[in-house]
Amino acid sequence: MRLLLAELKKVWGQRIFALCLAVLAAANLFLLYTGTRPGESSAQPAAWRAAARDLAGLDTAAQQAFLNEKLDLVYGVLQIDQILSYQAVGGYLGVDVRQEYADLFAKYEQAYQDKDYQLYTGDLLVEYSFLSQLKAELDTVAGYPQFLEDVQAKANQLSGISIFNSGKSGYDRANIDKTAAVYAGMSSVAIQYAPQKGLFTALDYQFTDLILLAAMLLVASLLLRQERDSGMLNLLRSMPGGRMHTALAKLGALAVSLLAVLLLLYGVNLVYCGLTFGLGPLGRSIQSVPALMRCTMQITVGQYLVLFLLAKWAGAFVMGLWVMLAALWARRAFAGWCAALALPAAQWLIRQAIPATSRLNVIKYANLVSILRTNELLGNYRNLYWFDTPVSLPLVEWLAVILYGSLLAGGFCLLFCRGQLLAAPAFAGLRRKAAQTKATTVLRQEGRKLFLLCGAAVVLLAFAGYQTFQTVTTESYIDAEEIYYAWYMKQLAGPYTEATHQKLLELNEEFEPIRRLDAALQSGQITEESYQAQMGAYYGLQQKMNVFQRIQYGNLSYLKEHPKAQLVYESGWQKLFCFSGEGDLQDTLIAGLVSCICFSGLFAFEHAGGMKRVVMATPLGRRTTLRRKLAVGALGAVLVWLFTCLPRFIIVLRDYGLCRPFAPAMSLQDYAAIPAWVSLSDLLVFAVLARLAACLCMMLLMMSFSEYVGNTLGAMFLGSIAFCLPPLLALSGLSGLRWVGFYPLFHMAELARRADIWAGLGALVMALGVGWLAAEKLQERWS
Repeated sequence: MRLLLAELKKVWGQRIFALCLAVLAAANLFLLYTGTRPGESSAQPAAWRAAARDLAGLDTAAQQAFLNEKLDLVYGVLQIDQILSYQAVGGYLGVDVRQEYADLFAKYEQAYQDKDYQLYTGDLLVEYSFLSQLKAELDTVAGYPQFLEDVQAKANQLSGISIFNSGKSGYDRANIDKTAAVYAGMSSVAIQYAPQKGLFTALDYQFTDLILLAAMLLVASLLLRQERDSGMLNLLRSMPGGRMHTALAKLGALAVSLLAVLLLLYGVNLVYCGLTFGLGPLGRSIQSVPALMRCTMQITVGQYLVLFLLAKWAGAFVMGLWVMLAALWARRAFAGWCAALALPAAQWLIRQAIPATSRLNVIKYANLVSILRTNELLGNYRNLYWFDTPVSLPLVEWLAVILYGSLLAGGFCLLFCRGQLLAAPAFAGLRRKAAQTKATTVLRQEGRKLFLLCGAAVVLLAFAGYQTFQTVTTESYIDAEEIYYAWYMKQLAGPYTEATHQKLLELNEEFEPIRRLDAALQSGQITEESYQAQMGAYYGLQQKMNVFQRIQYGNLSYLKEHPKAQLVYESGWQKLFCFSGEGDLQDTLIAGLVSCICFSGLFAFEHAGGMKRVVMATPLGRRTTLRRKLAVGALGAVLVWLFTCLPRFIIVLRDYGLCRPFAPAMSLQDYAAIPAWVSLSDLLVFAVLARLAACLCMMLLMMSFSEYVGNTLGAMFLGSIAFCLPPLLALSGLSGLRWVGFYPLFHMAELARRADIWAGLGALVMALGVGWLAAEKLQERWS
């Protein structure tokens, strides 16, 4: 026990392990966020939580009725919206769409006009996709009793077919009989559906396994590589405790450490997915989760989580044994890490190459990578082919765990006890010609450190590529009313003058046929039936008239109350200023993350190599060097700011346009309180400058962290806590945390439409003050 505690202290007693573990957990959380981050055409997390609340407490039949009703309504309204949108852009010429699609309009037209339906997503197309996914999941688990009956019926049916009884191979018949026997006792399982998005994402996120592999390398480095490279391992092997006891203590420390790492990583997954999407009732049967419906254990979701972690721990320990063996065997650390990664990579290729239905599927599943795919082991049932005999997947994988574990543990102990394990000689390097030096400047050298040696150039290029991809693939959903509204407002944009009045009269003449029909109905010249029949030919015109009246009684009425305002097509400005949605919050998170990665190493770079004293003694002086570092940091911050702002600006300009940029900001009804001398372009400049101030402040804080901590990972961890954690938690459902940090500066344009603008201005002043203070502290350290 003392040896085990001593080995655990080598791992957990070092600050670098706690720091690296925190970085790995943060990386896992960020990858989980980016992997589950919904796009513009996907349901937001709030939609999953709202749907789960509505479905909770209903039995399966009531849940199906509820979803079918909502899906039918959304599909009908969506069809009408698409038909009218196509008509608005010139389609269906000479066609009466109300008569062509009479049944559709009779059933859903009133709902389309009243818009009294409630959407989880706020968008008809996204809503239809979202409800279809929920319906598919519910229909899957609702069909569980029928699935059990089909398994038994298939076994009974095929037992009477001669080809299955007289064939040379009895595998097919035995496979069917064995499957039927396994599911024979499952009829008492109760189904209680809840959306599986949160639970299954938390348990089946594959990047978590890669983070777990990185944690294995870290533990092996602390347990073995430091002692192997320094020559201390030979001294430890001569201690009275004996080599075998020391080897077993190291393996025990590996097992305990991996259990703690697993609890941390999957705890992060479950908490994040629970806050973001919801996990559903943990007391429901595991068969209520569509992806895990074929599980053959009669357990609850909570019990499945416990078994999942234990099974994952066993698989991770076997993989960790290989990593430890490779780290112990290789004389150099690099060779050990390459060997540690080579076997999992090779086994992953084998797993991908062999189909699940192949006669070699035992080889596919009896490898280290498949052992870590725990949901395949526990949440599904499959028989594998083994010389004309079906064997269950759990049996094969558990035997593989025992076999691999025994061989690798035995190999590790044998090598630890019998191997020479000499330290590698110093690396002499490659022979080359004498380096040729070139004259340079401090600015150029500091730029080289930041963008090349610290990797900021690679990060910024990757960030720019990601933003470009988002810009190209994002599509704005514009319905028929918005198309008409944009056309009218772009015709009328500008100050309200006599010319505008005449233009309105000309546009109003288009609706004379509808007014004549209304007058004829009121005077009794035509009946209600005749009126409805004739109005069908003017359905598109009637929709245009509704939009025109919206302008007449909404926009023009606002101009009467605010004479200095102008007519402006405001949809583009509302999208740009993020009046709705979480675009600004996502920008805050991404800008903070990129800043943490880019700027955490510039000052720590000098500390790591002991070069700070040399740099501070250069002839140009310390202040000059510091100013150049801050100058290249400012350049990086400007690039972060640019890549954050440009995508939304390009999307809005492409899909909506920015009408009348020099009109008073009060032309938008949301900005009625802003003075008339402030234009929309002034507001835009103020908003982007506030974002620039936020990026510069994050850069200065990161450089201060880098200087004071003296370690790149430490500075990155502090920065991620300060800049990334609040917006990440806010996106997960803790919305109040969005105001902690730099979100108010990224959200300044939206704050300007309400009294919170003073809070935003206060946040801007505080950010400038914090940035100035950070720069002053850096000057003190370098003076």
